[in-house]
Amino acid sequence: MTHKGTVYLETPRLILRRFQKEDLEQIYYNCWNDTEVWKWTNYAPMNCIADVMTNANMFTHNWLGAYEKSDRYSWAVQLKETGEVIGRYFGMHPDDELRQVELACEIGRSWWNQGLMTEATKRVIEFFFREVGM
Repeated sequence: MTHKGTVYLETPRLILRRFQKEDLEQIYYNCWNDTEVWKWTNYAPMNCIADVMTNANMFTHNWLGAYEKSDRYSWAVQLKETGEVIGRYFGMHPDDELRQVELACEIGRSWWNQGLMTEATKRVIEFFFREVGM
């Protein structure tokens, strides 16, 4: 496998890119403050923006710095039409020996049932198969 890290990806309606510190408020209010989004994960509830950093250890210096690792796959899901960050796509536990990665995603409830994460999934799988060698 040839790890590429979190590279910029596009679909017809979405941009998948690295998170930036400025994305914290949008991802929190568009996605992570809704317990329905989190109920199938093992994350602690996020009742305020500070909880994203303290409870979930996201958007910290170390979390953002992990993008320097070639096997780090954590995309902000951004709508092309509005520029809003509405979700996250994550490739976790990449395994070079088995040539596999686990996929996880979250998207704000306002964007459920529109095929957006299906679109993102197709692009992410294409990336992992064609460019990384999974």
